[in-house]
Amino acid sequence: MNSKTRAKAGPEVASSKDDFWPAVIEFTLSQKAWWMSVCEEFGLTAMQGHALRNLDPDRPVAMSALADFLTCDASNVTGIVDKLEKRGLVARQGAGHDRRIKMLAVTEEGRRLRDSMSARILEPPAAIASVSPADRRRLAAVLRAIVDERAAAAAPARKKVVL
Repeated sequence: MNSKTRAKAGPEVASSKDDFWPAVIEFTLSQKAWWMSVCEEFGLTAMQGHALRNLDPDRPVAMSALADFLTCDASNVTGIVDKLEKRGLVARQGAGHDRRIKMLAVTEEGRRLRDSMSARILEPPAAIASVSPADRRRLAAVLRAIVDERAAAAAPARKKVVL
């Protein structure tokens, strides 16, 4: 975090000796442009990319479950799915037990694009690739520990949505 960013963040951040959390926030927010550019490479919006990346190609999912996962209204998911469907990446199917429920299935074309996109996002940006392997391993261990602790704490409190 540079001095301009610290000054904008307020005095409590500027005087803090432990800037880990502000740095995590700044890093996370800086990745939005990276994600948007990756999605753009595949002709997708960020939300379309997020939706396709999180659909299981081997198991159809209810549109309502996708809306819950994306934390958006079902009407927004309809627009996202319409565009994915128009490109032939997903197909809507009825749920045999309830014709009101629409299931989303990833098509073969969707699977290919999803696989290519997944491979692409595993290529670290230059700023990450320039960090030493030892520092990347240490940072990965810290981040995994945080994620694991949060997941363990949240597990009893909320039912996991399976996509």
